[in-house]
Amino acid sequence: MATTSSSVFERVRERFPALRAAGDREVFFDNAAGAQVPDEVADAVRAHYTERNVQRGGHYALSRAVDEGIADARHAIASFLNASSPREIVFGLNATSLIRMTAEALRPRLKRGDRVVVTELDHESNIGPWLRLESSGVEPVFWRVGGGDAGRLDLEGLAGLLRAGAGRVRLVALPLASNAIGRIVDVAAAARLAHEAGALVFVDAVHYGPHGPIDVQALGADFLAFSGYKIFGPHVGFLWGRADALRTLEPAREFFLPGEAPYAFEAGTQSYEGIAGMAAALRYLASLDGSGSLRRAMARIRAHEAELASTLVLELGRVPGVHIYGDADPASVDERVPTVAFRLEGRTCSAVVEMLAALGIHARDGHMYAPRLVRALGLDPEDGVCRVSLCHYNLPAEIAWLAETLRAMK
Repeated sequence: MATTSSSVFERVRERFPALRAAGDREVFFDNAAGAQVPDEVADAVRAHYTERNVQRGGHYALSRAVDEGIADARHAIASFLNASSPREIVFGLNATSLIRMTAEALRPRLKRGDRVVVTELDHESNIGPWLRLESSGVEPVFWRVGGGDAGRLDLEGLAGLLRAGAGRVRLVALPLASNAIGRIVDVAAAARLAHEAGALVFVDAVHYGPHGPIDVQALGADFLAFSGYKIFGPHVGFLWGRADALRTLEPAREFFLPGEAPYAFEAGTQSYEGIAGMAAALRYLASLDGSGSLRRAMARIRAHEAELASTLVLELGRVPGVHIYGDADPASVDERVPTVAFRLEGRTCSAVVEMLAALGIHARDGHMYAPRLVRALGLDPEDGVCRVSLCHYNLPAEIAWLAETLRAMK
């Protein structure tokens, strides 16, 4: 594993208002629920409200500025994902609503007896919308996790479902990384299998988004969704769809909306301030590389977070009574992001997280909106797991504080 200088990432903490205000009194280890925003994001949102809070599509300068800002954001997101065109980027409320919209727009193209594959590893938002297609006679089938506590999706399991489907599988929905246990999925290999069977591929990239570069061409996906507030931006969502895949959908739209992507999918007034903030978030990320390359910056984040993930798994593994779910090998950081689910023997997860909170350490407990995965791990979703989720602005010293605190609880 390559070692990277942490100095760049230590300095970025000065650019986050919440981190400046907290000082060393609070530790932000609940980033999977929503990351903090840097100054430029807050400034961009404020600038929209104070300088151009008008509707798009007008013939006056302020309205044209809103149009230009939206176009700039599409270009930035297309670059972030290595999309073929900005017209493949659709704005929306959040990833959950965009996944639901995609499922409903695909419904008219499906017939009774068609199948969709969903996974036990996913957030429920990438399961429920596809299960609801059952009302049209579509049959959902689950790609089950294996490996005991490891929570691994075996590609042979998918291959078996596709063979059993005998050409009836129309879509495979899967995550790029688990929001509950941090495991990364080999989407490219899964997409190859799905396409050979004639199925489309929908990727939930919400959890992976802040942790490394995403190349939709290399992934071979047809659709991919993520949410801005997980990647240092505001509460907005984004859907990428391959141009010909978007053309297969039939979105519900008003008569005045253009029939082509992306506009056919953007009903109603969008969050212009959120879109401005998301563009600023991507500019912030690009600034983490000296050349201003967004893709190189994300690769730097990935390398830096590999060190954090290794330290986190190692330190938690040394705490007596801690059991890690997902990959617990510090050397296997290539297979995970710095999100770890665990339990502490003799304590409920809610009690553990409440004690951490009393000391200023932000964590989360429960099923993480992945109750099917929690059950597959042999746990009761009611209590679930404890989850700590790091990103590039976290520090090794914070991990040490967490481990020390858990040791004291035991």
